[in-house]
Amino acid sequence: MTDGRETEGAAVPAAESAQPARAGVSITVAIGLVLLVLFAIFAVQNTEAVEVEFLAWTFQTSRITMLLVTAILFVVLDEIAGFVWRRRRRQRKIAKALRKG
Repeated sequence: MTDGRETEGAAVPAAESAQPARAGVSITVAIGLVLLVLFAIFAVQNTEAVEVEFLAWTFQTSRITMLLVTAILFVVLDEIAGFVWRRRRRQRKIAKALRKG
């Protein structure tokens, strides 16, 4: 099959897909399922209560709840920091383009 272009009398073949079509479960889905199962096992094994002291507060919660809250908080803070960094970079890029042009 050609894309209609000719190079010195020879037809140039159309660009083929970089990856062949695959059937079945993708590797990322399989890894995600394995991690989900491992997390479920971890959660079931870490249900005992722990006492948490933070500033003036003291409370009890399960270990897995504390780990989940900490992980979610970290992800949220990381996303906020990434947003601020990308926004500042974009603003610097725009300011640089305005100074040039």
